[in-house]
Amino acid sequence: MKKRILSILLVLVLIFTLGVGCTNGEEPAEEPNGEAEEPSGESEEPSSEAEEPEQEKVLIVRSYGDPMSFNPDMQADDNAYPIVQNIYNRLVKLDASKQIIPDLATDWEVTGDGKVITFNLRDDANWTDGEPVTSEDVKYTFDSIKGDSTNYFSSRLTVVDSIETPDENTVVFNMNEADVSFIADLGWYATFILPEHIFNNGQSWEDNPATMDPVGSGPFMLSEYKQGESITLVPNENYHEGSPEIDRLVFSIIPDDATAVQALITGQIDFLEAVPAANVRELEANPDVRLKLNEYPSPMRIIFNLEAEEIQDINLRRAIATAINREEISQKIFDGIQPPEYNMYPSLIEWATNNEDTAPKFDIEKAQEILEEAGYEKDEDGYYVRGLTIDVFEGFGYPDTAKLIEATLKEAGIELIVQVHEFNAWSEKVDINRDFILEMQGGFMGPDPAALGKRFGSDSGSNMGSYKNPDFDQLMVEAAATGDQEVRAELYKEAQAMLAEDLPYIPIVAYAAYDANNANWVNLPIDGAGKWGWAEYTFTDLK
Repeated sequence: MKKRILSILLVLVLIFTLGVGCTNGEEPAEEPNGEAEEPSGESEEPSSEAEEPEQEKVLIVRSYGDPMSFNPDMQADDNAYPIVQNIYNRLVKLDASKQIIPDLATDWEVTGDGKVITFNLRDDANWTDGEPVTSEDVKYTFDSIKGDSTNYFSSRLTVVDSIETPDENTVVFNMNEADVSFIADLGWYATFILPEHIFNNGQSWEDNPATMDPVGSGPFMLSEYKQGESITLVPNENYHEGSPEIDRLVFSIIPDDATAVQALITGQIDFLEAVPAANVRELEANPDVRLKLNEYPSPMRIIFNLEAEEIQDINLRRAIATAINREEISQKIFDGIQPPEYNMYPSLIEWATNNEDTAPKFDIEKAQEILEEAGYEKDEDGYYVRGLTIDVFEGFGYPDTAKLIEATLKEAGIELIVQVHEFNAWSEKVDINRDFILEMQGGFMGPDPAALGKRFGSDSGSNMGSYKNPDFDQLMVEAAATGDQEVRAELYKEAQAMLAEDLPYIPIVAYAAYDANNANWVNLPIDGAGKWGWAEYTFTDLK
């Protein structure tokens, strides 16, 4: 188990700036009559005595919680992701449409047999300490990830036989087998390039000071971190794509959704990802706020721990799946914005999803029938099964969804106890310790359907429920080895049929949510399809 890394706390000082309204989280200065001064829109002659100081551009982004660390390659840390996305680079990255675009790699080539992938690197990228980024940093990063099985991406690198560096700007991955999805995976979690001259010093990554005081190559640098409150980044003025437009990027930690929405309305934050469905109409009517729908192949789902004795019986898993009212969850929790999901791979990816072999539809009587036919009997309180627990994290509608599922399972005679955790506590319990019976999660299942193998392959580090099916594993290998999309689609659909039969997990609702920002800002991450990375603020600016 990776140890939790405690952070040195620094004090975040928010500097008041004029004229932007909500940019720095403070109200405009009031005139003596009590009314806020409105900008005239006309340029004024500069004072002969003193010039107005240039306005500082501070973008404040809502964060759900503290990062586990600032080393982006040890764990898949949702709280850290938007932060490290702006401190480090990868070979390739995902844009707002969740497609791959270049990052440190300018281009890449794949041999005809698919077993050699060559990346050509930028020659103008440097670490923030002035050292150049080279192919040796790339090799060191992935060799180190692969060499420690506790690293998130380690199991994915078993497909790599060796990495070569013929020169400073060329990296060659020699593959054990062809895998057309590998390049896309390099733009996913825990694949950021780390500086060898900083980390290769005999210390473990956990103990290296750079894990909390990062040296990156990205557009921003860490300025200060105040645990439980905020993380502040400042521009890397020597960034290879040009210094960012904003002066400070502040991630303000606000775990509660309602509080975050109010912070956007009152000007305490400027950007809010995943607006709660209940607040969408309110924000749509606000002329100072821009909303934009963001869809992800990241369905909400229940994972069964197949190593837990309580949930071994497929009949019990099928009864649970049959007692979940997805339509009610979609409407009551998400106002219909997140539609019900029955497919075992996100229906958003139309070419690869299986619309026929799906999770069962809601039917309480059928759920009870399944249990009775399997030999379960009701106790004096009307339960066939008691004592099941489900671990969920705060936010995103997860606790409320779990409560609705608890209620419908009770109707079916299944006792489910909801346990809600702060995200890092949930991650340690569920992801690291695998100490759960049922757990609820989201998580990206793109940009390629090979993500099925990462989530449910027998040896995958992301297979939290310990599902093991050699036939499923073989389908994943065959699908990754061909570039023929029609063949791949059939193989992935066959794999989904196996998942629908074995039910290692249950899809609940698809993911779709509105991002909201203060309308004074442009070039937000959601605007960057084909241009900049998902969660990247390099080009964000005031109008």
